[in-house]
Amino acid sequence: MAEIRRIRQAHPGIAIVAHADVARGDPELFRFGRIGVGGIVLARPPVGHADHGGIRHAVERALCFARAERVRSALQGRHGAFGADAVAWAVEHAREAPDVAAFAAAMGRSRRALGVALRADGLPEARRVLVWGRLLLAGACLARDHKTVEETAYALGYSSANALGRAMKRETGHTPSEVTSHGGTAFVQSALFPRRRARRHRSGEWKVLAALLLAAAHASCATSSAAPAPVPVHPVENPAQRRAPAPIPPVASPPPRRAPAPVPTTPRGALSRDVDRILDTPPFDQMHFGVLAVDAATGRTLYERNARRKFVPASNEKLLVTSAALALLGPDYRYRTALWGTGTEEDGVLDGNLVLVGTGDPTLCRPFWPSGEDALAALADSVLGAGVRHVTGALVVDASAWDSTSVGPTWEAEDLGAAYAATGGAFAIDDGVLHVRALGAPTPAQAPTLTWSPTGTAGFVVSQVVTAPADSTTRIRGAYLPESRRLVLEGQVRAGATDTTSVALRDPVRQATAALHRILGEQGVEVDGGWSVVWDPGVSLGRGCAANEMSSCPAATLVATLVSPPLSDIVQAILAPSQNWMAEQLIRTLGAVRGARGSWPEGIKVVKQFLQDDVGVDSLDLVVRDGSGLSSSDLVTPRALVSILRYMEAQPYGERFRDALAQPSEEGATLEDRLPELEGRLFAKTGTISNVNSLSGYLVGDDGREIVFSILSNGSGLPSARVRDAIDDVVRALAGRRP
Repeated sequence: MAEIRRIRQAHPGIAIVAHADVARGDPELFRFGRIGVGGIVLARPPVGHADHGGIRHAVERALCFARAERVRSALQGRHGAFGADAVAWAVEHAREAPDVAAFAAAMGRSRRALGVALRADGLPEARRVLVWGRLLLAGACLARDHKTVEETAYALGYSSANALGRAMKRETGHTPSEVTSHGGTAFVQSALFPRRRARRHRSGEWKVLAALLLAAAHASCATSSAAPAPVPVHPVENPAQRRAPAPIPPVASPPPRRAPAPVPTTPRGALSRDVDRILDTPPFDQMHFGVLAVDAATGRTLYERNARRKFVPASNEKLLVTSAALALLGPDYRYRTALWGTGTEEDGVLDGNLVLVGTGDPTLCRPFWPSGEDALAALADSVLGAGVRHVTGALVVDASAWDSTSVGPTWEAEDLGAAYAATGGAFAIDDGVLHVRALGAPTPAQAPTLTWSPTGTAGFVVSQVVTAPADSTTRIRGAYLPESRRLVLEGQVRAGATDTTSVALRDPVRQATAALHRILGEQGVEVDGGWSVVWDPGVSLGRGCAANEMSSCPAATLVATLVSPPLSDIVQAILAPSQNWMAEQLIRTLGAVRGARGSWPEGIKVVKQFLQDDVGVDSLDLVVRDGSGLSSSDLVTPRALVSILRYMEAQPYGERFRDALAQPSEEGATLEDRLPELEGRLFAKTGTISNVNSLSGYLVGDDGREIVFSILSNGSGLPSARVRDAIDDVVRALAGRRP
C-alpha cells in the first residue's frame, strides 16, 4: 500500500492497475480504490488450479524486461552496445536459469564467438555474465520488492539462501543484507561495474510501465518461472514446503554408450616442433611427459607423445570419479541425511531412539554451509520444527552402509596429519578437518589460548602448544593417537599473535555425532541416552528396527531430512579448487549406491567398470587406488583421460562438467593465476603431488577450434612452479601461440 501511495504522489497523472489472484468479491480489494488504484484485474484460474499464469506471468516478464532496460541504459557507452545488450538479456532471463548455449543463441553467436565478443567489450566469460544477471535481478527483489533472501533465492533458482549469499559475496563482495540496505540493483551494479555510476533510464514510457507493474499485488520474485499464457502453471509451494524436498526417485542405470572412435594420427608439423622444443629443452628433457591433443570436432590427433604410457596423474584422478558419478548417479542426484524416530511421538516426546542414517554427504561444510556446525544446527532446527523436544532414548548414527576406514589406501604416512589428506565416512562434517585458532599469550611464560571446531567428544583435543618469543615462527601440528582416540596439537605460536591451522580429524564420524548431540541440546532437544555409532548391518536400533534397514522399518517415523545441493554443484566444488575430501566421499558414495558398500574397494570397482564398459577405456590404461589422486599408486594414460573428456563432452550434462573445471582468473580455482590470456577459453583439471604435475581439459584455440588435451609429467625433481610453466607453454602452443 505504501508503494502505491508513493507512486501516486510521484506520478499523479498515470493510471495504476493492480492484479490480484484472490477470490472475486473479497472485501480487501476495495482498499485499493481508496489509495488511488484506478482498476483491479482479477484472474480467473481454470477449475482445480491456482492462478499463477496468464496476467501474473505477463507482469513478471514485463517487470524483468523493464529492469533489464535500466541496466542496458546504464552500461551503454561503457561496455559497448553488444556488452550492454548481453548483460540486459542475462537480467531479463535470469529467472529462467539459461545456460551458455541458450545465451549464445539469443545473442546470435556461437558459444566461442560469444566469449570473444564479451571479452572485446570488457566483460567476463558468458557463464559469469549469466551469474551477474541473476544477482542484478536479486538486488531488485531484495530491495525494491522487499523480498526475503529465502524468497529471492528460490525465485531465482538457487538451491538455498546460503547459495545466493555465497554467489553475491563472491561476485560483489557484499552480503544480501548489505544489498538490501544499500539500494538493491544499483548497489550490485556499482560493485560489478565499478568504474562508473549506473544511469537511470529517462524514458517516460518506462516510468509509466514501472509504476504500473510495481503496484501489482505480487511482484516477480514471489513466484517461480512460469510458462507463457495460456498454459496453466502449478501453484508455488510456500517456504516451509520448499524446505522439505520431495523424495528422490531411484537413479536408473544410463543406457550404454558407444566409446569414442580411435583418433587417427596426422603428420608432425609446426605444432609438433613447437611442443617438442619446449619438452626437449633442459632440464625438462630429463622428465617423463605424456601428451595427447585432439581436435574435438573431428577427433584428429594434433599432437601425441607417450599417449599410451601410464603416468601418476595426481589430481587428474578426480576426472575419473566425477565423470563416473555424473553418469551413474546423474547431475541432479542429492544426498539425503535423514533422522528417524524408532518409537512413538506424543506431546513433543519421542519415546525411543533418534537415528541418523548416514549417506556420506560431502556438503556439510564450506562452501555449502558457513561451517559444519551450521549444517548440524539446521538439522537440529528441523527436529524442533517436527515438534520433537525430548528423546527418551539415544542419538544413534547408522553408519552401516559404509566401512569405518579413515585412511585412503596406499597413502603415505607423512600425509595423514595434513588437511589435504583428511577423510570422512558415512556421517562427517567440515571436510573431516579440525579448524584450530591459536592466540599467543602476551609473554612466552604463559600458555596460549586455543579454540577449535567442530567441538566433538570431551577431551578429544589435547594441546601441547606453547607461546614463543615475538620474533619466533608460528607452527602448529596435529598427531592423532588411535589407542586413546586423542588428537594432540603440538608446536608454538608467537607471543601476541593469532594463527589458524587445519589438521585431519582421523575420527570424523564419532566427532560429528558428538557435535550433533551437543547442538541438539543447545537447540532445545533433550536426548536422555547420549549418543553412539553403529557400524554393522543388522544391529538392533530399537523397536524392531535394524541398522541399514531404517527406511523399511514399520516402527520408524521420519523426523527430519537435510538434502544436499545437486551433484553438479558438488562436482564443481571438487574440480575447480581440487578438493580431495569431497572426491574421496564421492568415490565411496559410488560404492554405497552402485556397489555393495561405501568403501574404497567397492567405489574403485564401480569407477573402473564404468570407464571400461561405457567410455571404452582400455583396462590396461588404468590403475585406480583412490578418488582424489593423492595416492602415488594411481596410474592413467593421456589417451584414457582424453577419451573420458570426449565422452563427457558428448553427454547432456557435458557443459556443466566442463564449466566445473578450473578456469584462468576464476577466484578460488587452481588456474586462477595461470594463463590469464586464455580466460574463457581454457577449462582444465590441474594436478600436483611430489614430482608430478598434470593438466587435462578443453581449450579453444586462437583459430576457434576446440581441442581436448591431456598433459601428464612425472619424475621432475624440480619445483612444481617451474614444471607448471613448461606445461603452460605447451598449452599456449596448442592454442596457436608460438613460443
